[in-house]
Amino acid sequence: MILVLLGTFPATFNRPLVEIHSLCKRGIIDEKVIVQNGHTRFESELLQLRPFIPPDELTELYKEARLVITQAGTGSLIKGMKLNKKIISIPRLAKYGEVVDDHQEEILNEFTKQNYVLPWTENVALENVLEKIDNFKPASYISTKQNIIDHLEEYIDSL
Repeated sequence: MILVLLGTFPATFNRPLVEIHSLCKRGIIDEKVIVQNGHTRFESELLQLRPFIPPDELTELYKEARLVITQAGTGSLIKGMKLNKKIISIPRLAKYGEVVDDHQEEILNEFTKQNYVLPWTENVALENVLEKIDNFKPASYISTKQNIIDHLEEYIDSL
């Protein structure tokens, strides 16, 4: 199963769905695709579209997914990274009115450099990115937040 996450930002984000739907129609993607589409309206008999998914159910879907395709928002990315999922990420872009600025491009660039995700940019077809997913070995994600907590606990224990 492929889990697709468009986020909940109140703007349309059709670009990924158009290409994913096309790949399903052509048989390139031949497995179930569940989409958390937020505020994006899209018609497809090939995709299971759900505007919003409760957090507990979403976690279960992450766990079940063979692959996560997501917008480049930190919440969606980090959840998948913590669960050691193979992730393809596409940034929402300001020039299309999908977001107010291009912070998602910056996030995607950084996470790509650290080998957490495979990038899907507007000049690359999703089909080409999918060809790389089987051999992609994402880096293990270690939260710096937990490192800080551990350090503080050690310090407090030493007092």
